Amino acid sequence: MKFGKLFEGKVWPEVSERIGVMSVDSLDRLWIPVAEEGGYLIAKSRDGQAALLGRMGMRYDGKFCIEVMVRATIENGRLSVPEFWHVDPTRTQQLYDAMRYHINKIDADGDQ
Repeated sequence: MKFGKLFEGKVWPEVSERIGVMSVDSLDRLWIPVAEEGGYLIAKSRDGQAALLGRMGMRYDGKFCIEVMVRATIENGRLSVPEFWHVDPTRTQQLYDAMRYHINKIDADGDQ
């Protein structure tokens, strides 16, 4: 599935262009969609060695994008070494747990 389909038919907040903002074109090249939940997108890298969670939005030029909030490596089938970007510190554990839940779920169901 292409990432753009997850954005279609919905109104998204405008995201400022800055480090950590990734367009759907970049997502399609490097990542595999895992889940979309409450305006957040969770993806796994094509090589299976990383995962990310980002807030879905639209850039100033009208292109769909995500603002990366959590990125983590995958080692021995488990998320590790999380990096938090553009996240309120009170939400880090909640977002990391959501990402871990969806990544572990696809691994338990069989790799996508």
